[in-house]
Amino acid sequence: MVAKSINSLTKGELVEELEMLSAEHTALLKSARAILINQDFKTSAREIFNYCKNVTGATSGYVALLTPDGAENEVLFLDSGGRACNVDENLPMPIRGLRETAYRTLKGVYDNSFADSKWIQYMPEGHMRLDNVLFAPLIIDEHAVGLIGLANKENGFTQRDIDFVSALSDIAAVALRNSRNLETLRYVSFHDQLTGLYNRHYFVNEIKRLEGSRDYPIAIIIADLDNLKKVNDTRGHAEGDKYLQACATLFKETLRGYDLLARVGGDEFALVLTRTDRETGETIMKRIKGDLEKYNQIHTALPLSISMGIAVSKSSDQPLEETFREADGLMYKEKLQRRT
Repeated sequence: MVAKSINSLTKGELVEELEMLSAEHTALLKSARAILINQDFKTSAREIFNYCKNVTGATSGYVALLTPDGAENEVLFLDSGGRACNVDENLPMPIRGLRETAYRTLKGVYDNSFADSKWIQYMPEGHMRLDNVLFAPLIIDEHAVGLIGLANKENGFTQRDIDFVSALSDIAAVALRNSRNLETLRYVSFHDQLTGLYNRHYFVNEIKRLEGSRDYPIAIIIADLDNLKKVNDTRGHAEGDKYLQACATLFKETLRGYDLLARVGGDEFALVLTRTDRETGETIMKRIKGDLEKYNQIHTALPLSISMGIAVSKSSDQPLEETFREADGLMYKEKLQRRT
């Protein structure tokens, strides 16, 4: 609708305007509510996108995030609106054309003659027909990090659509920031910052989760990095940190992808091997010792020394906390033998 003063509106136009204002207001409120309820950005983004599509009358569109290098769009989801599209979803979406304008200017843009515009040259073969398009960037700290894209609105987009979708894209940006902050908090809560391994808090939770599971037998290896205090005292804590990181890397490169590895103390590591009997567990421990020997042949200036103990819980009849203590005791026994 062409902008008019309230006094010049007909009764029908006034009703239409009030209905539109109500729809926009409701969508804004529901979008704000979505980011409070949903911790997952994709879920929030889908809701916000649907409000954008329904209020503007667009029939197609997507939400995408910018790749870390800023070169491409990564599409979270795509709604073709029922139009045929034969483009491989895995193809990259370079930042060019009208999308590039939205990213560069940090402003919403639209083109109601897209199918006949210069932008069409950037469309891959087999892409569905786009009569018109609108792009509104998601902006965090004055940087565009994603887009809400809409297309194929009957009679074309308006500045009002740009203003409305841009407002919802701001809400989507808040949802994205919250989601990323939450991911960071989760990572910090469950990981050791020095080695990148899981921490004791995660280890304890995982042991509780495994109790009564179908993952038995479960082997636990407790490993203690010898001489850490000596390295810290004689070479400094920076070298001590490298000593710990080297140990963590050795374990990561030796273990299977599904094994749990955690730093549970200053110089102590726990390895939880699910569906692993004693014979297999001891084989894995021997492999660690073999890799340790190879490492020390190369790193002669500061070789690693690791004491280890292994215990196996055959079933839930033996609590994993008891298995942990048994492995811990065997580790200390080996450590004492090294000192004699």
